[in-house]
Amino acid sequence: MPEGEFPAPGEVGEHFLCLARFPQNIGWLDNPSGKGAAVGKCGDAIEVSLRIERGAIADIKVRPHGCLYTLVCASAMSELAKGRDLDRALELEPHEVAEALGGLPEDHLHCARLAVNTLGEAIADYYQRASLTGSSTAAE
Repeated sequence: MPEGEFPAPGEVGEHFLCLARFPQNIGWLDNPSGKGAAVGKCGDAIEVSLRIERGAIADIKVRPHGCLYTLVCASAMSELAKGRDLDRALELEPHEVAEALGGLPEDHLHCARLAVNTLGEAIADYYQRASLTGSSTAAE
């Protein structure tokens, strides 16, 4: 678990605490279909790699760099995105990440935005790769 302040009891939900202890989908995919990286206003960063199969996110890995909230939001976003078709994944909103975690303190909502924005970057990269190869199934 990253260094830093652990949330006070009642400040976050049970799922937040679970993902803080056991983050999901951490790592990097070899030969991803799409990849993205973004840096938040606080300086934290997230990298996302995707494997797209039949127009849906078959696998996703995240590499968060920063505070505990960034780690947990990246992990929660990956859980929400995995299995979604690309259109539905692009519709994912930061408030959905926060809700899945049982809420976030106001000063950490930007971590959920960072996670969702990075997912969008990875999907955009997938589409760019697909257009360069003339195929909608690039890197499958």
